[in-house]
Amino acid sequence: MALVKLQRRTPSSSLFPPFSMVDDLQNRIRRMFDESMELEPLTQPLTWLPPAEIVETKEELILTAELPGLAQKDVDVAIDEGVLTIKGEKTEERKEGDEDRKYHLWERSYGAFTRSFTLPPTVDPEMIKAEFVNGVLKVHLPKTKEAKARGRKIEVLAK
Repeated sequence: MALVKLQRRTPSSSLFPPFSMVDDLQNRIRRMFDESMELEPLTQPLTWLPPAEIVETKEELILTAELPGLAQKDVDVAIDEGVLTIKGEKTEERKEGDEDRKYHLWERSYGAFTRSFTLPPTVDPEMIKAEFVNGVLKVHLPKTKEAKARGRKIEVLAK
């Protein structure tokens, strides 16, 4: 499949010669940069933050982080003084002979990341558990017994 470069010509270019010159100049500059600048692969890892969500149930908070392309060994979860920290690194895979490749689109992110979350006092830090399945990290943050018992229904009276 061949790529074809298109040049934009507006109807106003043919009606007004000054606009035609501006369009021509824009096209020449665009061609100059397209021909002289080649897209080089990024050589340094980018910093990225994996998307996360926190959901609350009656029993616990559940923190879910999407970590595509990572293995369980690449992820570290720790808690210190009420702060839960998730660390990891997504490394770029390059094979011998990749020097001949020219990247035209680069949307994948690589590099080390750290995400920290301050935990509410209602979380029991001794009972925290984490699981990693198919690139998704789930951290279960159980509530303390006191936190579970606090809620009560309040009756609304009509007057």
